[in-house]
Amino acid sequence: GVSIIFASGDSGSGYSSFFGANPKLYASWPASSVWVTAVGATRFINQQPGDGEQATDQFGSGGGFSRIVTPAPAWQSSAISTFYSEETKAPTNTTYGFGGRGTPDVAALGEGFQVIMNGSPESVGGTSAAAPTFSALVSLANDARIQAGKKPLGNLNQWIYKEGNSIFLDVTVGSDRISRQGSSVPLGFDCEKGWDPVTGFGTVLFKKFLASAMSN
Repeated sequence: GVSIIFASGDSGSGYSSFFGANPKLYASWPASSVWVTAVGATRFINQQPGDGEQATDQFGSGGGFSRIVTPAPAWQSSAISTFYSEETKAPTNTTYGFGGRGTPDVAALGEGFQVIMNGSPESVGGTSAAAPTFSALVSLANDARIQAGKKPLGNLNQWIYKEGNSIFLDVTVGSDRISRQGSSVPLGFDCEKGWDPVTGFGTVLFKKFLASAMSN
């Protein structure tokens, strides 16, 4: 009955290289555990609510494929296959955890996030802001389920990958070729239609999310 939710990290594709040689990409752990729902980050296009969403570029929305969890779980294999059919700029297979679990699973707004500091609003950013936002929405869904005599949702991943973009706003703009500091890196992945290893299935469409949770 417990949902485990982690930020996917702020290091984008996890690009690492020794003076430009032997580049490698590393997906964040424990976000890539099969028991965890990993949350990436988005921002508003043009920084204007209502203009749609894209992957954050103030820092990199952590995403990629695990070198630890291989092969990818069965509930994710179709989403990954669809992504590869759309991605035209993927790194070579030996550069990253090809065949491994992909992260993130979903995303939430994580840039220009408003918090109260010393009594005044202040903007912060991070997947560590996006993850508790998504967690709060899951809590609201669990509250509704419990009031209806149902059990909490528990592990979310099989449900999320079954419902996909029927309950999430698809994010198709941006990439994770961005470092923690917001600078560009040469290797990574793109946002594509459907699931991708930058923003997952995208951000919650709460009415549809709740309706699905109640019927699950």
